[in-house]
Amino acid sequence: MNKHQQSGMTTLLITSMLLIVALLFSLASYKNLFYQIKRTQNEVLARQAHWAAEGGLECGFVELKQKNIRPTDPTFSKKCTVLAPISELSIGYSPLTIDQPEYELISHYSNAVIKHDVSKSINYGGVGISSTLETSASVELTGSQHFVPNKTNSIAADGKYKCRSIISGGTVTFTASESGGDEHFFTLDYDGKGHASGPAVSYPGYSSGVVPFICNNNYKSNYFDVNKPINNATNVKGGDILENQTTNIFKNIFGKEISDADSVKEEFRKDPLGIVLGESLSEKTADGWVINCSDKVKVAYNNDIRRFWINGSCALTGDILGSKNFDTNDEAIQLVIFNGLFTVNALPYIDGLIYQYIEPSFNIRDGWEDFFDSNTSIGVGTGELLKDDIINGKHDNMALYTYTSLTLDGGIGIDAPNRTIKFFGAIIPAYNEGKSGKYLSNLSWQQGSWHDF
Repeated sequence: MNKHQQSGMTTLLITSMLLIVALLFSLASYKNLFYQIKRTQNEVLARQAHWAAEGGLECGFVELKQKNIRPTDPTFSKKCTVLAPISELSIGYSPLTIDQPEYELISHYSNAVIKHDVSKSINYGGVGISSTLETSASVELTGSQHFVPNKTNSIAADGKYKCRSIISGGTVTFTASESGGDEHFFTLDYDGKGHASGPAVSYPGYSSGVVPFICNNNYKSNYFDVNKPINNATNVKGGDILENQTTNIFKNIFGKEISDADSVKEEFRKDPLGIVLGESLSEKTADGWVINCSDKVKVAYNNDIRRFWINGSCALTGDILGSKNFDTNDEAIQLVIFNGLFTVNALPYIDGLIYQYIEPSFNIRDGWEDFFDSNTSIGVGTGELLKDDIINGKHDNMALYTYTSLTLDGGIGIDAPNRTIKFFGAIIPAYNEGKSGKYLSNLSWQQGSWHDF
């Protein structure tokens, strides 16, 4: 082999090796490129899954809001077929218990290639009151008290309801008036329709006071003063009256602690249907009664105001909140008496929710004395109250006093721990979830936004 042939073989070998090295580099480069392409494809699928799951979350939220239901409601579809096939998208939630103010809504996307979850907290505001009267105070009853209870969703073994009329943080007592007869607290269900009176507008087709449900015998009362018994009647304080219960009415109604009351008040102020009264000292008497509170509420109501936040004590009288109990929720009110005494004299009808709060340091004796001393400015009669009883400390714990024949369709909630509330008269209240909850905060996102991922 001559030198020229050796040189050619060497050149060919080097060239081949260079080509092989270049090919190896090329293959390595293509492998990396394929990896990057595959990775990009996976990233695209991941983002698609994320946005599908996020869309499912928003879709589920809209369904809950439009239907005005909670995730535990059996009518909640838990699917959003407009976004993905049923098998690929599902909406879950926690906790699984009913009537919670907050839930974690979870949207789950899954197919053969990828799975992805997105979750957010939702808030229903308050869950509302769960009985006709719910209070942290003790309750004193005098007169004719026919309560249409919350039938609740709890059913006894006999198929009848475990009804709920009063939840009290203290005791519930009944005292007959000196001149009255046939006075008692009575749980009004369909079996008691012979006592029917007052509102039953929650149940179209039924006459006044008649409701379609029947309470289990252990969950209804015929409760009276043993010193003035009712003929042929057994004195029964049933399971529809719950005593010595721990409650947080403000949070139940508004979904916030009482320390956040100012933010709730601002909601009233900003609502076209809302008004705030009693904020300035010039609007009040020396010990905090809103001057002419009843007249101011009447004027506002006639101007289509339906949400009343009253700072301080308030006395109401007369036909100021409608002349009847309405068949619909349209005219329902929300009346808040914030950190003040409350009295009602000859007020015939209320549709909606009454809420009262009174702080522990409030001087109740001075407040009721001022009710007499400033009565001309307050403009409401004192009923059977006597100033001497006030001065002598007989009513030092009495946060609320009624002297009226009142039919209420909605509910009453009162935060007044270690106090008493006194109902004197023919009080005929009916539990109406639609009216008592008409202005509760609707469903909202509790935290986060669509831009924090």
